[in-house]
Amino acid sequence: MQAVFGGVFLFTTTVYTMFQISGTKKYKGFFSPLDEKEYSYKPFLYGALAIVEFCKIKGVGRYQAKLNQKIAMIYGNRSLPYYTKVHLSVKVFYLFLGLILSSLLCLLGDTDFSGLIIVLVSGFLMFFLADKSLQDQYRKRKFQLERDFPHFLSKLILLMNAGLNIRQAISRIASDTTASTQLYTELRAVITDMEAGLSENEAYTAFAERCKIKQITNFVSILQQNIKLGGSQMLFELRRMNTECWEMRKNIARQLGETASSKLMLPLSIMLIAIVLICVAPVIIELGSVF
Repeated sequence: MQAVFGGVFLFTTTVYTMFQISGTKKYKGFFSPLDEKEYSYKPFLYGALAIVEFCKIKGVGRYQAKLNQKIAMIYGNRSLPYYTKVHLSVKVFYLFLGLILSSLLCLLGDTDFSGLIIVLVSGFLMFFLADKSLQDQYRKRKFQLERDFPHFLSKLILLMNAGLNIRQAISRIASDTTASTQLYTELRAVITDMEAGLSENEAYTAFAERCKIKQITNFVSILQQNIKLGGSQMLFELRRMNTECWEMRKNIARQLGETASSKLMLPLSIMLIAIVLICVAPVIIELGSVF
C-alpha cells in the first residue's frame, strides 16, 4: 500500500507543479488585486487557475447560483466573473492540497487500504472548505449591513425633516460619517456613481444589487417609487421602515446575547467541576489516610 500512496502523492504533486509553472507564466498578475492577508497562499493559485482553464471548470445549477449570489454581495456584480474564477481556483487548490497532504500522511503512517478512502474524503472536504470561508465573509457583510442600516435610516429621516431632499441627505451622511463600514462605503459609492453621471434610479438599483438584504431592497423600492410617482408618502414609509428595522435589530441583539451566554456554559461548567474537585479533594485525601 505504501507504493500506492507514494504514487498518489507523486502524481498529484507532479501534476500541480506542472500546471503551477505554466500558470505562473500565463496568468502573471491575475491575482494581484487580492488581499495579501485574506489570500496569503495566492502565489500557489496560478496552478489552480491553469487547471480550471484547462478543464474548463464552470459551476452550474443551484449550487453555483448560491455561490454567485454570495460573491456578488461581497464583491459586487461588476467583479462577479473575476471572483468566480478566483473562488474556483481556491477550491481546486484546496482539493490538491487535501490530496497531497493526506497521501503523504498515509505514506508516512503505514496506513492500510482504508487510507485510500481517507485520501479521497480529504480531497472532497478540502474542495468545499473554500465555500465555508465565502459563507463567513457573506455572513459578516450581511450582519454589518443589518447593524448599520437602522442608524443610517434614522439620520436620513432627521435630515429630510430638516428640509434636505433624499440625494442631499444621503450625500451629507456619507460625507460626514468617517466610519469605513460596509454600508457607508456603499453609500459613498452611490454618491460617486451619481456624480459620475449615473441617474439616481440606476445608482440606487446598483446599491440594492451590491447589498442584497431585505431592508435595503425595500428602501430602494421606496426611493424608486417616489422618483416615478412623487408624492408625500415617502417620509411616512421611511418612518415605518425605521421602526421595523429597529425591532429587527433588537431581535438580532437578543439572539447574539443568547448565543454568547450559551458559549459561556462550557467554560463555566469546567470551572464548576474544578471548584468542586478543589473542595472535595481534601476530604477524599483524609478518608484515604483513615482507611
